[in-house]
Amino acid sequence: MLALLAAALAASTASPPPTVLETGMPWWERITVTVDDKGTQQSCRYETSFSAGGGEDCDEAMASTMPSAGKTGNGLYSKLTFERRFSPGRQLDSGKLQPGDTLIGRQVMFLTFDAKGSIASCHVVAVSGDAPTDYGCDDAKKEQFRVTSAAPAAQRQAFMTILAYGHTEHIA
Repeated sequence: MLALLAAALAASTASPPPTVLETGMPWWERITVTVDDKGTQQSCRYETSFSAGGGEDCDEAMASTMPSAGKTGNGLYSKLTFERRFSPGRQLDSGKLQPGDTLIGRQVMFLTFDAKGSIASCHVVAVSGDAPTDYGCDDAKKEQFRVTSAAPAAQRQAFMTILAYGHTEHIA
């Protein structure tokens, strides 16, 4: 299931975001799928820190890559979220989740950038959860960043935290 969520996130980033990804600027993006108590997908939402609005519905292509989740109890809605958090410099994102969220998988990668904005090196530095994500260094290296020519060394390195988590709530 996490592989499918990673594929959906990769599909969401197939076209570049409206803002150039700067090595010195933090950002995040997430895809959240909601299913009802019968396992039927109710919604698919894509959000990013680049968007001033509250996000957008996933398009047909992205929604078709999402798995249908298992059934939950009567009146329960389950949400499954895949999120990427980019933290420039040596400050690691806490990976903190909202109350009620359950961690499924977490992976932290340390990235360094060359002068052209390509990822020069990528190392997985932490993995946790019952089902670590399939999103890895090969996927991250597909991203293109902008590095200013006078950027200090701290702006040529970053952490990327990949999270997968779930949440179940009762809707009356």
